[in-house]
Amino acid sequence: MFVEVVCPEENCFTGEATMVISRTPNGEIGILEGHEPTVATLQPGGLTIEHDNQRTSFGISGGILQITGEKVIVLAELIEKVDGDHEKAIEVGQGLAKQAFTTEE
Repeated sequence: MFVEVVCPEENCFTGEATMVISRTPNGEIGILEGHEPTVATLQPGGLTIEHDNQRTSFGISGGILQITGEKVIVLAELIEKVDGDHEKAIEVGQGLAKQAFTTEE
């Protein structure tokens, strides 16, 4: 499936992937090829993409997830690529959410 991760400053990831993992208000979601079309809010935390027999993780401040079946689009205000696993990405994402909240005040 094609995955695109975008924030206002840049396109953070574009390419084919076998799985995407993130968190919605209803809990963690794992997205595979052929997933039911969905639009959901993403909670602050981690976003992990499995592609080319590797994992790329990002911390995100929250955002919007759109799944069309063949394509996954993630839109977030703040995204930071993480050297580490999904757990580290969750920590970074929660920090980004606090940063976004303080800049809004």
